Amino acid sequence: MGVRHKGERKKRCLPLELRLRLHGEVLQLRGQGLSYKEIIEEIHRLNGVRLDKSHISDRARRTHEPLGGINTFDEKPSPELAGLIGTMLSDGSRFPHGSSKAFWLGIKDREYVHEFGRCLVKILGRKKPYKIRWSRSKQRWVLEVRSILLFNHLDKPWQELNPHIEANRNCLARFLRMFFDGEGGISGRTLRVFNTDYELLLYIQRRLRQYFGIETTGPHKGQKAGYRFRDPKSGKIYETKKQCYYLHIRTNSLPRFYRYVGFTIRRKQRRLIEAVRK
Repeated sequence: MGVRHKGERKKRCLPLELRLRLHGEVLQLRGQGLSYKEIIEEIHRLNGVRLDKSHISDRARRTHEPLGGINTFDEKPSPELAGLIGTMLSDGSRFPHGSSKAFWLGIKDREYVHEFGRCLVKILGRKKPYKIRWSRSKQRWVLEVRSILLFNHLDKPWQELNPHIEANRNCLARFLRMFFDGEGGISGRTLRVFNTDYELLLYIQRRLRQYFGIETTGPHKGQKAGYRFRDPKSGKIYETKKQCYYLHIRTNSLPRFYRYVGFTIRRKQRRLIEAVRK
């Protein structure tokens, strides 16, 4: 859906949210028996946008959908959607990309990026897998995908996404696994998960205990805001912006963590298996 401004040859595409609202208003006004001309005037009065008669006709006859070629996604709760939420709350990134919006994950463990891409393929209804590329500058496997609707959905506060996370035990387990893939670390028999969101760690702590009987301690304070560290590969100096916290998985809960959650990342999963065997 576009709008023509005086002196312009081409129509400028309206924002997605406005297109969706106008689409609904056109159908509602047409259902009330208004003529195309009356609908144009009413839409202009309500929204300050003057539509062409062809736009009204297409929408009234339902021959045009407001989403156009935008990637729709499956909103039904699923382990894949829960896994995406876990990734985006840990190592994943979201950022505007021109008129679109993108998801980005860059990490040295290819299997984690592959699982991230597999979940996106399932949720976005894509037939072919996304291509994962190796970034020499970042020394990471990288995957970038654009989808406005999924971006807006996952950009909500995590509390609003709880129905997707806790739809069933499989969804919760996948959420936890992909969150721990990004934020968890294991050395010997010490398994911890880090994040700057104290409330999120409390939520994870409660769900680990409630659904899987996995006991933790914390959240404990980790690195303070302003902590400076050097990237061993690039040599660049970075500074933490927020206070970091962590949960510690109790040693006697490691077998249950292995059984119900585990890691997608192979090197972390191997360390977990070694810790359980000990």
